[in-house]
Amino acid sequence: MEETTAIKLATRKRRLFAFLIDALIIGVFGWMIGWSFEDAILQLGNFGRAVGAVVVLLYFGICNSKLMNGQTLGKMLLNIRVVDKNSNYISVAKAILRALPFALYILLNGMPVSDSSDLYPSLILGTILFSIPVLEIYFAIANNKSLQSLHDMIAKTYVVSAKTESSIDLTNQKAVLYAGLALPILIMAIVFAGSSAVANKLIYVKDMQKIVSVASQELPISSITMYRNKTETTNFNGETTQTKLIQVTATKINKDENDTLLAGKIAKIIFDSGFTFEEDENLFIAIIYGYDIGIASKYNSSKFNDTPKNWKEAVKAISILDKTSRKNKPTVDIKSDFWRNVANAQYIVSGTLNVDTNKIQEIKKSKGDYIEFNFVIDSVFKGDIEKKEITLRKFICDINGKENRCNDSNLFTLNGQKVIAPLVKSQRKPGQYAFIKSSVKGLQLATEENANKVSNEVKLQKEIIESKFYTEVCPYTKLADSVKTLIEDMLVASKAESAYVNLERLGKSAIPTIICQMDDRRELAIKSITFKNKSPDGTEKTWHYTPQVVTDVLAATLNFVSWNSFGYIFDGASEEERVSVINGWRIFLWYLING
Repeated sequence: MEETTAIKLATRKRRLFAFLIDALIIGVFGWMIGWSFEDAILQLGNFGRAVGAVVVLLYFGICNSKLMNGQTLGKMLLNIRVVDKNSNYISVAKAILRALPFALYILLNGMPVSDSSDLYPSLILGTILFSIPVLEIYFAIANNKSLQSLHDMIAKTYVVSAKTESSIDLTNQKAVLYAGLALPILIMAIVFAGSSAVANKLIYVKDMQKIVSVASQELPISSITMYRNKTETTNFNGETTQTKLIQVTATKINKDENDTLLAGKIAKIIFDSGFTFEEDENLFIAIIYGYDIGIASKYNSSKFNDTPKNWKEAVKAISILDKTSRKNKPTVDIKSDFWRNVANAQYIVSGTLNVDTNKIQEIKKSKGDYIEFNFVIDSVFKGDIEKKEITLRKFICDINGKENRCNDSNLFTLNGQKVIAPLVKSQRKPGQYAFIKSSVKGLQLATEENANKVSNEVKLQKEIIESKFYTEVCPYTKLADSVKTLIEDMLVASKAESAYVNLERLGKSAIPTIICQMDDRRELAIKSITFKNKSPDGTEKTWHYTPQVVTDVLAATLNFVSWNSFGYIFDGASEEERVSVINGWRIFLWYLING
């Protein structure tokens, strides 16, 4: 078909430069959208590309139409414009149709097909994505007279000089059109042929899609892909090396989500699914955070690559980190305050509280004081107390204060009744005992059911200390080298102070390793430490502490980074008291892993 009109076509060079300018403008606009609405876009995952597609349609749809005299900003600078065959400006609808190939490419590139186990939709999508730029370039080169590219031919438009008018014969040869239509078919054939052993790959995809589906539902991610990748490299000696990977890429939703934890959770899902790895095949997991709206993107990534064997060993360890690296205050609640006290107590006894009722009335009216009272023991679950009657020392809270955190009402309510009480030796008065914490809310009535529970719990804790702890917990090595280095620095006077600070800075992720190092009884070089008080209820900004050996400062650090009160080891503590604190932390960690 031949058309003749009084227009002068814009050169390919001008059109290219105009397009590059427009692409830059759209990119800047996309960056502004991403910067302003990052959180909202992150929730969209791969579907965030729809934002970019809409921007492209609006920009070219408005600017290339009669509303802007057929000129985008790039075309204005290059002095060219878009018209129809009659040299008239086009409508917004036609301008949007003209921009459709670009928007479609942005929308589909990286778009997940589905959770289907069928490989062919992915191949078809790949064909479409590859065909769009190929056809754009092909027609731009092949149409020597009309200079129409794919999007021009779809909308029946031309790009002309904005000022110059002259006659030109526009001829599109049918052979060019037919060859262009044949290109997608050829591309599809190449794509399918390149996917060797498609039938075998379908088996892989079925297994992988199940994993992808589970991970998408259970984890805080906006998208995830998984595929098998094999590459061969040859060195100068002609030796060929094959690299085999299962590659997983996941985009997390929350910026603060720990990448190591997330990778571990993905690996666990893979192993739990029964997925079969080939010989010498590694698992590669990339965790990315960011967005891609097609016209702008921003990404940060962490990459993890190891053998399936090492991944399996790490998965359990990573689950520990998952429970110890949460930023919010809620810490691992070991069943209840009572059971936490059972874990940390030197002694667990059952007996009867005997508090002088007259003394109770005096203390209730006071602003805080200690009370001493008798406790008659009838049975011992843990520890070695031969006496049948002991003296307990208890601090009573100030009832006029802002908050009666000591819960002293329990003490008065349970007076005269038989209770089960976790105890420690009093730090302030030798020969006396104290409740494991200043609060007595951990006391329980000495019913038969509660007594059996305590007996079973004490038995379990003994097993944990004697065997389970080291075999089931301490293979974990996260931050082990850093912790061990800092411990060595504690023994050097010039390095000790910074070592204390840096150990605390390692935070919750170092808790398992610190607990596994608590047998260290070497004397510290500096035995005076000041910790910052991180408790929101704390009245003092700092806490002064005088540890004697490495174990002592590790216990103090654990208290500060975990917000769990499993005990400080005070100056002058006996070996029995030190061991009790250590065992409390070991039990804490075992519960942390096993629930």
